[in-house]
Amino acid sequence: HGPAGIWWAAAPSEHWPQEAEYRARIEAEFEGEYGDRRQEIVFIGQHLDPDQTKATLDQCLLTDNELAAGPETWKTYDDPFPKWFAEHEEA
Repeated sequence: HGPAGIWWAAAPSEHWPQEAEYRARIEAEFEGEYGDRRQEIVFIGQHLDPDQTKATLDQCLLTDNELAAGPETWKTYDDPFPKWFAEHEEA
C-alpha cells in the first residue's frame, strides 16, 4: 500500500499542468474548502441493489447528536472491527 499521488489542492497552482484541458479537469473536481481531496468507495458485483447498499451504509453514519458529542465520546463507542495491526509489547 502507498500513496498514488497528491491532491492538487495540496500543490501550488504554479505546479499544476499548464495544458488548459488538463487544468479544466482538475478544477472541475474542486469542491469547497477541500478542493479535490476526497475518499471514495466503489462496489462492483452482480445483482447489487444500489438503494439497499446506500441504506446499509447510511446506517453507519453518526446522528447529529452523536457527531456533536465529539471525539472523546466517540472513543467510548464499541468498535465492531477487529484490530488491524498487532500491538507491539514494550521491551
